Amino acid sequence: MNRRSLALFAAVAAFSFAGAQGAAAHEIKPAVTKLLNQPLAGIAGTEANVVLVAVGPGWTIGKHTHPSHIFIYMLQGSIKIEVEGEPTEILSPGDVLYELPGPSMVANNVSSTEGARFLVFQVGDIGDPLTVMAE
Repeated sequence: MNRRSLALFAAVAAFSFAGAQGAAAHEIKPAVTKLLNQPLAGIAGTEANVVLVAVGPGWTIGKHTHPSHIFIYMLQGSIKIEVEGEPTEILSPGDVLYELPGPSMVANNVSSTEGARFLVFQVGDIGDPLTVMAE
């Protein structure tokens, strides 16, 4: 992931991720570790990014979108993801989820006492941010 994408992801993450409970909620920042940023051979202008995200108890991310294809693999804990117009998903260790580019969503750590860790794999245009917060 290039610096701009990683910086935006970390800043947006507040997941990165600002509290979904409004401005009064305090922000809980996840730990985001860049594992890979690789242009894709044969697909001009496209790259893959892999990041490890560790979130604390009570973590939430408010309404946001992903401009690229996102795959999530849960390693530890559970997170709830609510994509507009889709059934709510709860991911637990070993679960994998594919998120289409564009739809609005919110997410949170299911536990208020334990953290969660997941891998995020992004495929999209070079320089696309991982997450774009709704205004």
